[in-house]
Amino acid sequence: MGQWTTLGDPCIGPDADKTFYAQSTYVLPIHGKKDCYIAMFDRWNKTDLENSRYVWLPIYFSDDKPLIPWVDLFASPSSSIVDIVR
Repeated sequence: MGQWTTLGDPCIGPDADKTFYAQSTYVLPIHGKKDCYIAMFDRWNKTDLENSRYVWLPIYFSDDKPLIPWVDLFASPSSSIVDIVR
């Protein structure tokens, strides 16, 4: 795997400095898709837990560094959104 290296904050876009007002939970590898991952976050609403939400965002790589941009809706670079949720 190599030596540990600090890569910095992978989040980019509006509110990236606040991790999109969510906390990272898991990185989901997409089965059958090489180098295709979804960053999963949860966004707590402590005064109304039923209105807590999840945030799923694509992970891209640039020069072997992960990037997690804010997008309103996304599909895998190699498939449709339908293929991702199957």
